Amino acid sequence: MTKKYLPEFKRRYPNKLQYCLEDFKKSWREFDQISKIYENWRTLIGLELSRECKPLKIEHNVLTVRVNHPQWRQALIYSKHMIKANIANQLGIKLDTIKIIQYYEDKKLTKKEDPNLVWENHPSRTQNSNLILCKICSCPTPKGEILRYGKCTFCWRKKI
Repeated sequence: MTKKYLPEFKRRYPNKLQYCLEDFKKSWREFDQISKIYENWRTLIGLELSRECKPLKIEHNVLTVRVNHPQWRQALIYSKHMIKANIANQLGIKLDTIKIIQYYEDKKLTKKEDPNLVWENHPSRTQNSNLILCKICSCPTPKGEILRYGKCTFCWRKKI
C-alpha cells in the first residue's frame, strides 16, 4: 500500500508534566477566588443587588457576573468600580475588570412538579373533561369544543 492513501496524523507535542500541573494549580486558584467572592457576595455588593446578581466565573482576572434584569444590570454597571475595589480590599483579589452578562432565570425549570399530577391534569385526558355528544355525528366530544365551534372537531374540519 502506498503512503498517499494512508491518513495523515498530526504529530502531537505533549507538554511536560510540570506545565500541566501549573495550569491545573492556576485553574484551582481561580476556583478558590470565585468561591471566596460567592461566599462574601452579600457584603461586597449589598443585599438588594446580591439577590439579583450572582458571580459566575473568573478567567484571566475577569470576573463574570450574571444579572436577572436590565435595570439591575445598569445598577451593577454604575457600581462596577466600587465592587472591584471592595473585592480587592476585603478579599485581596486583584481583578482587571468585571464583565456583566444578562441572564434570565426560567422559573418554570426551577419549579418541581409531580409528573403524575401533570398527567392527570393534561388537557388530552378525557376523563377529567365533561364529555357531551356532538349534535351532528353523536361522537363524545369535550364540552369546550362544542361551546367554541358548535360541533365536534371532526365535524368542524369536514366543513373546512
